Amino acid sequence: MPTAQPLRTGDPQRLGEYHLSGRLGEGGQGTVFLGSRGGETYAVKLLHGPVGDERAAFLREVELAKHVARFCTAQVIDAGFDDGRPYIVSEYVDGPSLQREVALTGPRRGGALERLAVSTATAIVAIHRAGIVHRDFKPQNVLLGPDGPRVIDFGLARALDAAATVSGRGVGTPAYMAPEQITASAVTGKADVFSWGATMCFAANASAPFGQDSVAPVLHRILTAPPELGRLEGRLRTLVEACLDKDARNRPSSRELLFALLGESDEVPAEVLGTPPPHILRVPPALTPEPRLPVAEPEPSLPVAAPEATGAPGGYVLPVGRPTEASGPAGRAPASGPAGRALASGPGDGGQTSDPGRAGWPRAAIAVCAALLVTAAVLVTVLVPALNRTGQASQAAGPPAPEQSEPVASKPFVKKPSSTKPKETQETREPAADPPVVRPVTVPIPQVAGLDRAAAIKALKRAGLLPGAVAQLDSPQKIGQVLSSKPAFGAVVSKGTTVALQVSAGLAVPSVAGLQRKAAEAALASAGLAVGTVTRSCSDQPDGQVLSTQPQAGRRVAGGTPVALTVARTGATVPSVVGQTRAEGRAALTAAGFSVRSRGQVVEDESRVGTILSQSLQPGTCAQPGAAVMIVVGLEGRPSPDPGEPAETPTGPISGE
Repeated sequence: MPTAQPLRTGDPQRLGEYHLSGRLGEGGQGTVFLGSRGGETYAVKLLHGPVGDERAAFLREVELAKHVARFCTAQVIDAGFDDGRPYIVSEYVDGPSLQREVALTGPRRGGALERLAVSTATAIVAIHRAGIVHRDFKPQNVLLGPDGPRVIDFGLARALDAAATVSGRGVGTPAYMAPEQITASAVTGKADVFSWGATMCFAANASAPFGQDSVAPVLHRILTAPPELGRLEGRLRTLVEACLDKDARNRPSSRELLFALLGESDEVPAEVLGTPPPHILRVPPALTPEPRLPVAEPEPSLPVAAPEATGAPGGYVLPVGRPTEASGPAGRAPASGPAGRALASGPGDGGQTSDPGRAGWPRAAIAVCAALLVTAAVLVTVLVPALNRTGQASQAAGPPAPEQSEPVASKPFVKKPSSTKPKETQETREPAADPPVVRPVTVPIPQVAGLDRAAAIKALKRAGLLPGAVAQLDSPQKIGQVLSSKPAFGAVVSKGTTVALQVSAGLAVPSVAGLQRKAAEAALASAGLAVGTVTRSCSDQPDGQVLSTQPQAGRRVAGGTPVALTVARTGATVPSVVGQTRAEGRAALTAAGFSVRSRGQVVEDESRVGTILSQSLQPGTCAQPGAAVMIVVGLEGRPSPDPGEPAETPTGPISGE
């Protein structure tokens, strides 16, 4: 069930056909209400300001917004006006904004961040395909619904432009605005790509890439400083960095961005992208095993394989013209006669026929041969040395016995393994092995952003890396603080790799001498600096003109440093003459360009006689040249009169004035 705050006093109860039951939120552009019509729930946004003469253009843009794909955005349903103020009705998405979710649960990582990136990039592509530039893409305008992220507040560009003109509000949120929006240049879809990159930085780091403090420093960083990419890694980091390029011409389009996120490659085989070619569709023939001897015992009259006496390979000869059917007379081979005897004889038996007694045990013969082969393998490794010594002793005793025509079971296994023994022994003693591959030792690039230069160099050396070139960049960060490294943090490189550092050079204090005070304060704010103490100084320059700054122009300081201003005040400075003699005071005031008038005052303290007791214009103030300054000089008192006589205190002008 949707949750909303109660309506406040002055909130409308109905907008068009939509009944309003509560507040979903309020921002710089307008207020979002929970509305309903026909049992369906909607989000209804009422803008703060009117659109003036842009009513028709606003409605046309809303019609375009209705055609944006619904799978990644909150569908625009309707729009209208309430006392000149436009409102837009869209699909209600029951979920928190990305801004709130990151604030509550922290930054996103891994697959969650990648899914967010692909979903929101898809939404931007869909919005651009409808002919709309969002112009205010930010974490607050990404809602995390139960079925995935949804982008909202598109289709308001015309209304926001007109409302900004009337109300004085800017279009866009400063921390996520593209440079061309700040400089009032032509705004295209690549401004949304810039805002997308800034939003992904926020999702990964819980902070915008150019900060989120006061407006002037943020705008200055967007125009001049490199982005802080933080924990972004791999291909996504590279894409976000490209999207945050200051020059819109260097950024990818939303479509190129989406394809890059999906990993588009020109080397995808054609059979994957289109209809598979014929050789892919052709079914390969099934593999069939080679024919094997039947396991059933053959008829006694059929010829069978006969082992040769030598036991050499090919010593088993199979009959030709084997019958296919037991009852078929045409397929039966002759069981006797010269042809049958020739087929049954082996190449080494002198043309003799096989023993008829062996025809009934082919399976036993195969089993015996297999057992003999296994036994031979054992004998090769155990008995061959002994057999060799025995063979040498036999040769010393006398000539070898003639070879028998009958097969000797042990003879083949003595001669044949002996010829292969050196090879087997060599393979056993010297196994083949690939030469060892020396792999370089790799280390990850440590996190050095935020450290001062000396600490970053120490961290690199501890990791087995070499500090490289150090580039000084304009940045609001503290002077000497490391901004980033190349290769970037987390990259795995060979030990001993040289790592370049980008270090903050601070911001230069702009020259504002000669400007009026307000213009100078605006210039300092645009440079990312604060306005410090303002001191008025008498000068012949126009009133309000800046005379000097502290720190002086050109000096580099960290962003946000207060700069004191000395501002001109037309006139001359009134010198202090109290305590001086009458002659000294008169001379000082005359030298400052003032006229002097004086009067006397009786004093009881003889030490104050002839000195200036006060002056009419306060010391240090500015006065027009030629202004008259009245000074009061101490006079010696008369003798005390009789008690009955009234006394008069001279206060008139001193003689000689």
